[in-house]
Amino acid sequence: MLIFSELISGLTATGGTDINMGLSFGFEEISRHGDRYHVNQVFLFSDGNPTSGEQNWNKIRHNISKKATDTKLSVFAFGTDANIRELNALAGVTGGTYTFVTQANDVRLALNEELKRRDKVAAINVQMQIVIKPDIDILHFYGHDLVTDPATRAAVLDKVQATAEKAEREYGVESEEDLVSKDNGIRVFVPNLAVGDTYWVVFELATPQGSDLESFGDATVQYVDTLARQTQKQTLPLELKGKIPPKIVAEHGIGLWTSEVTFYAIDDLYERDTSTFRKRLTNHLKVLENVGYSLGSSYLADDRIVLNKFLSLAENLGKQQVSSDVEYPKPQQMTLLRMNAFGRLRNGFVQRVNQ
Repeated sequence: MLIFSELISGLTATGGTDINMGLSFGFEEISRHGDRYHVNQVFLFSDGNPTSGEQNWNKIRHNISKKATDTKLSVFAFGTDANIRELNALAGVTGGTYTFVTQANDVRLALNEELKRRDKVAAINVQMQIVIKPDIDILHFYGHDLVTDPATRAAVLDKVQATAEKAEREYGVESEEDLVSKDNGIRVFVPNLAVGDTYWVVFELATPQGSDLESFGDATVQYVDTLARQTQKQTLPLELKGKIPPKIVAEHGIGLWTSEVTFYAIDDLYERDTSTFRKRLTNHLKVLENVGYSLGSSYLADDRIVLNKFLSLAENLGKQQVSSDVEYPKPQQMTLLRMNAFGRLRNGFVQRVNQ
């Protein structure tokens, strides 16, 4: 860890910015030196847009999605010139993380969190197919976006194929027929999960009034078990009388909703629309207060406190600062940094970190 920190501290920026080429080289080095029993990671530090080589972000994402296979990309964005949206999307293509940096300690803390993560891969090529009965309306699928763009869909399927090839090459296991390429149901692809990782799937459904249903539908999950060196596949009925306590389901669902509200509020700040930012958070705070009180949830009460702090930080946006404050992050940078971290915490994917 010390050697790694010294390498990072010694980095200097020179010349143009060829993000596509730099990342391509990084992923190629992973393919040469990577260990199939560990999580492989590439880190990108960027303060702007590509200025050399391939400069089309869509093409860069497509290229990286093909090269990443089971390697994750962690992105650190610096300064006001950094293309926040594109860098965040680039990390998302590989299932990696994104961090907006305001000071050196942010990088150190984020890297420590990444490196302390349990590095044993438990499953790769994780695919889910969720079929909800036709007379039930799907109101919302929290933490996920529908992929309709042909280029993005093709990139995802390319990555699925590459991951399956990796499983056969590295673990000697042939994956089951793809679920994500089927036409029916909702399909979800997760490149890999390490020991202790948790992936939440939370829906909001509306059932017909007076209906006598035994289940909402079925969920099929399949993956390559890297420890047993075999495929695992299971179909589970989505029963009305689930085994998870309703309070936990509600807390997770509201948590994912809070994540989405947080990221929309971040967009408001990027647009310098502080009025909408305040209204959005204030409205959601009322929801957290009412639901949290009904459930008696300390979890939601904590979220309410955090959002209130964000509102307090927002009050300083655009205000004059005294010279003694220059060593600290600007209010907008601090607000964006903390909201990004909070939004990721509630967005449905939690990595286990050794304390």
